[in-house]
Amino acid sequence: MPSIVLLQRDHEASPRLRALIDGSGRLEVVGLTHTVVEAESLLRVHRPDILVTDLRVQDGDVAHLLQTLRRPDRRARPHVLVTLVSHDDAVLLDALRAGADGYWVHARSPDTLIATLEQLARGESPMSPLIARQLLDHFDQYRPHTADTMSDALNPLVLTGTEREILQWVARGYLIDEIAQQWHASVHTLACGIRRVYHKLQFDLHANSLSLA
Repeated sequence: MPSIVLLQRDHEASPRLRALIDGSGRLEVVGLTHTVVEAESLLRVHRPDILVTDLRVQDGDVAHLLQTLRRPDRRARPHVLVTLVSHDDAVLLDALRAGADGYWVHARSPDTLIATLEQLARGESPMSPLIARQLLDHFDQYRPHTADTMSDALNPLVLTGTEREILQWVARGYLIDEIAQQWHASVHTLACGIRRVYHKLQFDLHANSLSLA
């Protein structure tokens, strides 16, 4: 059963979130905290499969923790799900760039949260049409400058043809299972392709902070 650590800002809502996840019978919350410092300790002790976190908590911003979790020398790295109060594209892209593998908006249904967590546990990542369009715009800025110097498959700033096509279909409103049916491919393969796109986003040269995905 996938294990989860919760790092949440809201002291009143977080126990309900824990009860919701534990109540699924398919996931287990092994720790709940409201500070980055305590989260780091819980991650070391429990080595959970997933960290579910707000972007800001009691003792500050979570971005540095996410970047630390992405370090290549870190042996045990949980999947990271960022929780948001509302669907803010700019904030969400910053979270994905910092190291998140997926996101969930509190206004969405509880069933969606459980499904998203199970996706992450399988190594898959979710994506909305709005984010797909934002990512296409983001990666378009690199195409003229890098395509001649490195192969698309190896260049962390350039999408492969398949990755770009996945984003284009998602941007048009297709669900991953619909794309899989049209392409005669597995949902897992396409969802893992989305995760690779998220990892490429984490090479952020504009912020002068190149970080290995």
